[in-house]
Amino acid sequence: MREFFALILDLLVYGLVGAASAWFYFHYRRRDLLGGFWGALVIGAVGAVLITWMSNFNNWFINLVYWLMVPKWEDKLLFRVNLIAAVIGAFLFVYILNRINHDKERRY
Repeated sequence: MREFFALILDLLVYGLVGAASAWFYFHYRRRDLLGGFWGALVIGAVGAVLITWMSNFNNWFINLVYWLMVPKWEDKLLFRVNLIAAVIGAFLFVYILNRINHDKERRY
C-alpha cells in the first residue's frame, strides 16, 4: 500500500513539473503550442518522466546530481523524483514542441 501512495506522489510531482514548464512557455513566453496549454502539459510531464528514467543509467555525473536532488528528511525518502532531471526533461520537451510549431507567438 505504501508503494501505491509513493507512485501517486511521484506522478503528482511529474504532473506539477510538466504544468510549470507548460505555463512558462504558454503564458509567460506566449508561445502558440500544439495542443495549447494542455498539450504542453502532457508533453512536459512525458519529458520529465523520460529524462528522469534516463538519469538512472550508470553515469557518475548523473548519479552525483541524483544524489544531490533526492529529498531526504531524517534518512526518510520524501518522494522518489529526481527534480533536476524532471525539470530539465519537462522544459526540453516543451521547447521541442515549441520548435515543432515554428516558435510562433500567440495572438490573443
